[in-house]
This record gives sequence, C-alpha cells and structure tokens, in this order.
Amino acid sequence: MPKKIVQNLLRAALMECCSPARVNKIATHAQYVAAARAAEHDLNCFAAKDPASRGSVEDIAFGYSSYKAVLHYRLAHAILDMASLDRDPDREIESVAILVSARGKLLSGAEIHPRCHIGQRFVLDHGWGTVIGETSRIGDDCYILGGVVLGAAGISANPSGKRHPTLGHRAEVGAFTRIFGDVVIGDDVFISPHCVITEDIPSDSIVTLKSALQLTRKKKSQRPATTLLDLF
Repeated sequence: MPKKIVQNLLRAALMECCSPARVNKIATHAQYVAAARAAEHDLNCFAAKDPASRGSVEDIAFGYSSYKAVLHYRLAHAILDMASLDRDPDREIESVAILVSARGKLLSGAEIHPRCHIGQRFVLDHGWGTVIGETSRIGDDCYILGGVVLGAAGISANPSGKRHPTLGHRAEVGAFTRIFGDVVIGDDVFISPHCVITEDIPSDSIVTLKSALQLTRKKKSQRPATTLLDLF
C-alpha cells in the first residue's frame, strides 16, 4: 500500500510540472525508482515515530504537508541527478526539478533545496517555516520539527562552496532552532527548541536553551462591592 501511494503522489507532482512524454521518461529512470523507494521509507518511518498519526501511512501521505515537502525534495533531487547523469545542455530536465521543488514549497510551507543531501528515513514533522539550504547534508534517521533553519552564516554574498550545516545520523532538532554556517552536528545529537547554533556539536550531545520563567500571582481586587445605589 505505501508503495502505491508514493507512486501516485510522485506521478501527480510530475504531471503538473512537465509533459506526459517527459513524465514517462522520468518515471522509468533508475534515479526516480531510488527516490520513490526513499520516499516510501520516509513514510513508513514517519508512521512508526509519530504517535499522532496512529501508524496510518494514508493519513500522513494525504494529510501531512510536511511529508509532502520531503516527497517533493526526493523527486526534485532525483531529477537533478538525472540531468547530471544524462547531460542536460538545454537545462530542460533541471527546469522540471525546480518546478517540482517549488510545488513542494507551496504545498507545505517548507523550503528544502533540491541540491542538498538528505539520508534515509528522514522525518520532517510540522514542517511549516523550515528552510534547508543548498549545501546542507543530513544523515540517516534524522527528525526535524517546524521552523528549523539550516542556513548560511551570512546574509548576502555568501561563498558558493559548502556554507550550510552537516547533521550526523539520528540527529533530532527541535522547533525553531537555527543552525548557521558550515558547522558539523555529530551523530545522536538532540537539540532542544529555539537554539541558535554557530559552532560544531560533538556526537552524543544534548543541546538545551536555559531560560527562567517568572510567575507572579495577581493580587485580589481591593475595590468595594458594588451596590444598587452605585448604579444610579
């Protein structure tokens, strides 16, 4: 069942972004087959890890916009690999990849650059506002929540080389965390929400942002009770 669902979603994306002849050509390519397999593994992993889904791959595939972001990334990345392998002097295939990537962004609110590298069994949960830059590298079995940014250290005129973070295997990144620059996050690292990271984090680390909450009780009102005479 997951295999058929993924195939249907991938083909629907392709049909909106290129001609039927191009769809058939892409859908028989080895890179496409590998992308479909990876997207199926992503889906099964999401169902296994997210208790809210209650294990339903159908609910995730059709109802979770964050999964749509990952599925479109898999397809766009595979199409770029096809363009590189088959040589694409007119950039026709590459243009399809850009359209597929844009479609994923519009459907999900997450921006995953099609040239970044993401390992197997990737889960993006509540992904709205997440940005994963072009030269980012993410290992296997990683779990990222919404609003996470894997970005460059600068704003404009960034270098064209490696400028985005690398995440090791089994990294977990909490919501609204920002990781900037060519930093390396090791294997099995847990990063709590709202952290801003600009330096390497060794494997088997837990990163937290300490904050203090202040609780002040309201004082009871000292106003005298209102009587009927006060109303006239």
